[in-house]
Amino acid sequence: MTTRRELLAAGAAITAAAWSGEAFAQSLPRKSKMGIGSASLGAYSRGREGAADSVAVVEYCRSLGAGGLQFSPSGDLARVRRRLEELEMWVEGNARLPSRLSDDTAAFEKSLLDAKAVGASVVRAVSRSPQGFSGRRYESFKSLEEFEAWQAEANAIVLKCLPIAEKIGVKIALENHKDRLVDDHVAFLKATSSEYLGALVDPGNNLALLEQPVEVCTKLAPYALACSMKDMGVALYEDGFLLSEVLFGDGVADQAALFKILNSHNKINPVEELITRDPLKVPCLTDAYWVSMPKDRRARDQARHMAWVRTKASKLPYVDQLTPEGRLQAEADNHRRTLEWWTAKVG
Repeated sequence: MTTRRELLAAGAAITAAAWSGEAFAQSLPRKSKMGIGSASLGAYSRGREGAADSVAVVEYCRSLGAGGLQFSPSGDLARVRRRLEELEMWVEGNARLPSRLSDDTAAFEKSLLDAKAVGASVVRAVSRSPQGFSGRRYESFKSLEEFEAWQAEANAIVLKCLPIAEKIGVKIALENHKDRLVDDHVAFLKATSSEYLGALVDPGNNLALLEQPVEVCTKLAPYALACSMKDMGVALYEDGFLLSEVLFGDGVADQAALFKILNSHNKINPVEELITRDPLKVPCLTDAYWVSMPKDRRARDQARHMAWVRTKASKLPYVDQLTPEGRLQAEADNHRRTLEWWTAKVG
């Protein structure tokens, strides 16, 4: 098992040389219009003590070619903002919604104030899963009724927080996070009808709920305030299919076409969230997967989706067997290549 000490040493060894001022400026690659979501910086965050320094995170993303980033700023926020402006990078924030309706909103309010202080006008938000669970609907809930009770409270939490966003002047982009089906997400946003609440659209997430990226993007586009673009690869396994973030152009969906759909209503920043990890298992051939879904969905979607997987199946990347240095290098290479792809294909 890799120790914390080994991870820190690995990250420091790979990245330490990049941060001296003059050397950093001279080594910068061409800047993409696309930014990086901090959720995809797992190896970097685990591998460097300096990853807690928001200025270091900004500089790291710029060193990979990013034109912006989506993260939770901390520390000297004026310094963070100055560095973003010096590097001419845009920024979006992250907001941590309360877990329960009875919880206070102080941490949520602070996250919006911090985001605004560094120049962000929108924050990514995810409805919190039950304690101890992943947030993936098919792993977290044992019945449709249990899920619907969670969803009702999750929506009520967002509505409780919305006046805070309106007061501060920062918009909430609520992510489709392997929880709500796209029609439920749209229904909530449509019923709320506030300019300070919209969607963060992740074209890959709802594949785990057997919903296609074009459908998800088309339905959520009128509400899109932010995105987490990711191409996905699929492969068969005994209980269903494997789902993995892959390099743009290697997966099942045209990221440029999907972003064009999302950007057709509201002008949003392109953010890539390619998480460098082993594939996720989506056990859609098991009974347990379906217990939190509407009753008719299995008969309608299971066979159709698995037939689609068989036509799209490919070899997927695995990284857990790599050393800490190898995982950090693979993650950095994935980001560089994804940003370069975006610049070449989209501009």
